[in-house]
Amino acid sequence: MIPPKLTTVAACRVARIDRDRFNEHVAAGRFTCAPNTIPGRARLFDPNDMIGLWLFRELMDDGFEAARAGRIACEVADAARRHPETRAISYVEDYFVPPSGSAFPADQVPAASEWHKVTFSGTDIRKVTTFNVGKLRELIAHYTEEERSIIGERE
Repeated sequence: MIPPKLTTVAACRVARIDRDRFNEHVAAGRFTCAPNTIPGRARLFDPNDMIGLWLFRELMDDGFEAARAGRIACEVADAARRHPETRAISYVEDYFVPPSGSAFPADQVPAASEWHKVTFSGTDIRKVTTFNVGKLRELIAHYTEEERSIIGERE
């Protein structure tokens, strides 16, 4: 089965982000994992692209500035794309290159009780944030289907 794709208009409705603000963030380089497009064509978001968009909005709602929210959302979405069966993705930050980090399946990240004994990806762990991408995939699928069931264009 081919996964459904959403235009920017529909994707922004599903992710509950203002389309104009989203386009401004993409143009300013704050959300770098938006699907590519060419002038005159709509971006098409697949379910993995939607993970990034949804998390971008959620992280900004949580108070993150847009560039940092974009970095985290894109890393997590990329890990979710590479590990489609994974239900939890952890974003791992270290002490030496803040505010950047990397995302991994949660079951690959050492337990917090082990952080003082191990290095991860060659460095010490400063902080880990885990995202329930399994539930997020379910929510995106539900709201995508709801969006697709609407007849006619809504703008």
